[in-house]
Amino acid sequence: MDIEKIYELNLKQFEQWSRFCLDNTKEMYENKDSFMNVWDREKEKYLIYIEQNEQSGIKKFLEKVLDTI
Repeated sequence: MDIEKIYELNLKQFEQWSRFCLDNTKEMYENKDSFMNVWDREKEKYLIYIEQNEQSGIKKFLEKVLDTI
């Protein structure tokens, strides 16, 4: 996985991200979107790793979620 960006999400933001993924499952599957969710114990946040060739919709959503801090 060639990582382009790492997003750090708190619980509320991660819940929004989870809903986004569930709501867009079919489209994400068809687009072969890839990402990785990892819990960081030291930061106590979820880290979302986004691959370089990912759709801009995922990136835009995560940027929007980060603006809700």
